[in-house]
Amino acid sequence: MHTPGPQAFDTAALAFEALLSVLGSGHHHLLISAHTALGSSATASVVVEGALGGLVRTEKEGSLMFCYTLAQASAAFGCAVVFARTVAPDGGGRSVVQGWRLTDGWPCAMSAAEVFDAYCTDLATGDPLPPEPETEYLAGAPVTRPAE
Repeated sequence: MHTPGPQAFDTAALAFEALLSVLGSGHHHLLISAHTALGSSATASVVVEGALGGLVRTEKEGSLMFCYTLAQASAAFGCAVVFARTVAPDGGGRSVVQGWRLTDGWPCAMSAAEVFDAYCTDLATGDPLPPEPETEYLAGAPVTRPAE
């Protein structure tokens, strides 16, 4: 497996911060899933609590692994997606799923239909999966790449 260089880690950290800023306040579960044409894969997830005013709490170890996988995906994988599940603040069990494809190491928003198709497909078989109850599948929010 190719080891990502320092620039890939820098880009991954910026992408992670940008994702957190577009998600805003709430309880979020982020998942990255990367795959190669030869069947190799990598996944990582992190739970994030965003508060009003931009304060964010994350699991340190989960955040590091998520950023590492973001960097690895841009260096060695042909296909990678990021999903964010945001749970309704009222605790009623409702959630929203948004998604992004990685392009040159940066998350690019998927349409609602693309999010639904990607999230509701078994990666191993390609078979459709039923949508999860109380879940709304939305387009990913645009993530602005900083000027270099």
